[in-house]
Amino acid sequence: MAISNQTPQTHSLILINIQNDFITGSPNKSPAPSILLNVHQLLDQHEWPLIVASQDLHPVDHVSFASNYPGMTAGITTNISFVDTPQKTETQTLSADHCILGTRDAEIESSVQSRLYALEGYHTTVAYNEKAQNHSAFADNQYHRFMTLYWEVAIYGIETLVVVGLVMNACVRGTWIGGAKLGYEVVLVEDATESTTEMVKLGALE
Repeated sequence: MAISNQTPQTHSLILINIQNDFITGSPNKSPAPSILLNVHQLLDQHEWPLIVASQDLHPVDHVSFASNYPGMTAGITTNISFVDTPQKTETQTLSADHCILGTRDAEIESSVQSRLYALEGYHTTVAYNEKAQNHSAFADNQYHRFMTLYWEVAIYGIETLVVVGLVMNACVRGTWIGGAKLGYEVVLVEDATESTTEMVKLGALE
């Protein structure tokens, strides 16, 4: 993890979904807890002009949950309609229920949250759209609704995003790609990200 302690004023640390459900919950029986020490180091030993922590939040009837499609299981793909254009569809890979709004599982992991509370310049951006999936902290997959991160990095004059968190093959990768599309330099701290398996993580990095 080669990040200078003297971070420029144009750099922002983006923490993606370091939530209880992704650390120890049903969606991710993986090495996810191994990222915490490196995330702690980035928070404890660096001064960032802007830190943004994203949270993946869902209602129980979220469009991506396999439990809402009779006979379907997590990992199966289906087509869902666009929010504004019902005749247009996108392919959606269904998931297990996770990060349900209002539950402890959806909260940011306690050792990370306690550090964030102690820091200035910390913001939260929430990915919440019951009718569309979010794989980016900038916007939902349909670019129907933008998250607060979209405006915050612009207001602070940020040019480089340092991205860490969970999980690599979904929201971390989506934020990485989304940031690049918007013209930001994106630095992915690989040893502060994880996925369900090492093979899945490596595939997402390609």
